[in-house]
Amino acid sequence: MNTQVEELNRLSLSEFPGLYASLKPPEAGSLRGLFKGSFVGPAWLRRLAKPLLIITGMGDWWGKEFDPQGNVVNLVWRKGEIERRLPMFVVEQASYIDQGPSLIVSYAADNPFPWPWIVDELRIIRQDLLLGMTIARPRPLRRLPLPFLLQPRDTIDGL
Repeated sequence: MNTQVEELNRLSLSEFPGLYASLKPPEAGSLRGLFKGSFVGPAWLRRLAKPLLIITGMGDWWGKEFDPQGNVVNLVWRKGEIERRLPMFVVEQASYIDQGPSLIVSYAADNPFPWPWIVDELRIIRQDLLLGMTIARPRPLRRLPLPFLLQPRDTIDGL
């Protein structure tokens, strides 16, 4: 495991918004292709992430795929194959976390509950590593952003 990821896994959940605020967003058109997702943060959060995603129809989440037009889709393992689920789109707007410039990935309105109320904000840790923060848009829930990582990949590897 990468030393930087190990360091991120030692952060408390309350430390991620400050780290996120110190980073710059990627340019909207710069994200293309496959990005392997992984959960990051305290051990308890990493253990809970998969069961929470199972309840919302995103169990065995692999990552995201970005196309040149700003469309995004989640990639999920289903019966030994990748399924594209929950279409999304890229928007450049102010961050829900720190009001700074951010690249927001919003779930399409016709996705099942709770996804239309969720956004993923993205900023760059380094060229090959993005910090994502999943946020529920209703104001009282914005205080609990959940961190994840995205890393570019050429191919989809198995579970």
